[in-house]
Amino acid sequence: MQALDIALKDIRHSFTSLFGLVFMFVVPLLIVGLMTVAFGGTAASKQQAFSVPVTKVVLANLDAGDQEVDLDPSDSNPSTTAGDLLTHLLASGEMKQLMTITTVASAKAARDAVDGRTAEVAVIIPTAFTKACMEGVPGGAVEVYQDPTLTLGPDIVRAVISQFADEFASVRIMTSTATASFTAAGLTPSTDRITRAIRQFVSEATANKGASGSLKVEAPPAKQQKSANLLATILAVNMAAMMIFYVYYTGTAGAESILLEQEQGTLQRLFTTKTAPAVVMQGKMLAIVLTTILQMLVLMLFSALAFGIRWGGILPIAIALVPTALCASAFGVFLISFLKTTRQAGVVFGGVVTATGMLALASVFTMSVPSAAQLGQRIALFVPQGWSLLAFRQAMDGASLGSLLTTAAVMLVWTTVMFVVGRARMARRFA
Repeated sequence: MQALDIALKDIRHSFTSLFGLVFMFVVPLLIVGLMTVAFGGTAASKQQAFSVPVTKVVLANLDAGDQEVDLDPSDSNPSTTAGDLLTHLLASGEMKQLMTITTVASAKAARDAVDGRTAEVAVIIPTAFTKACMEGVPGGAVEVYQDPTLTLGPDIVRAVISQFADEFASVRIMTSTATASFTAAGLTPSTDRITRAIRQFVSEATANKGASGSLKVEAPPAKQQKSANLLATILAVNMAAMMIFYVYYTGTAGAESILLEQEQGTLQRLFTTKTAPAVVMQGKMLAIVLTTILQMLVLMLFSALAFGIRWGGILPIAIALVPTALCASAFGVFLISFLKTTRQAGVVFGGVVTATGMLALASVFTMSVPSAAQLGQRIALFVPQGWSLLAFRQAMDGASLGSLLTTAAVMLVWTTVMFVVGRARMARRFA
């Protein structure tokens, strides 16, 4: 009961200290928040970040067509031109996510719309466009007139037009190849048959295999998912690293209360009662364990909500969290047992705790270099913080329960050794 009273007193002191609260909660979250901003957002926002602005396009279709060829006999127009097909393609529903089309009667009106900033791209289809598509005659190139400050929108429009023109180039190749084959075989196909073949090819190419079907402007799913997974991993590992780094600071700061009460004389007055030094150590240890557990729970909950970090299942997290709290508490008692004054504790905070914490973070700093990361992971296991970080990484990665229990067992060995040594030294000091 006395140990519990001592623990509750220390917990109240920890959570009424503004400096302690900032160090326990604000600083680690702030560091990870800055990293999130540096990487351009959370993993969830990264998956939805890629978007293409809709380009305002003004189109002037000046194509005179070919009186002998109707490229689309299914409509009411007896002489559908290649310009008509291109106009229909650019204005189709599949393209609405990429561009909006407004038609004008002349090339000048199209250019004036871009110059007047009512449109971003002008597409001018020349009079000889159909002949250029069907026969390859010169002078039939489509003009793309654009706002010089834009890049992506005009490039998309050019890609669609280029792919459309390529389909007609394949029509010419098909026609010339078929004609040459018939001629070599001594056959003379009728004009109607060639025209029907051309219509069928154009219809299939533009409707089913054309630019609208094959041009998809989006982030490659595999790369997008890989990027999102990489960002999620970086943020999760860094959050775990910062949490453990500052949890061990909390463990040391909690144990420092022994030195503080010794200097203030309250510890000596406590020993004049029937309270044994062992009970005092138990109360101090219990206070640190409960404080660090609460610290980790708050950090994990807030980071999951704010940064979308997935910590893993309840059981794996519990297996990582409880030994970490015990180990951080024993770590603090162990270090403080070698000190005599609170002034010396400042050196420990700035030196030993920081140095061992940085060793544990070696694998985090070298994540982008596989060979260096492996070395960093081995170095991290020379300090208790490294084992705590390993446990949380195993929990987040869904490692086997056996691996996680092995890591927890090693942390409990660290805890036992450090607490036994620290308690023995404290017992001799207050004997």
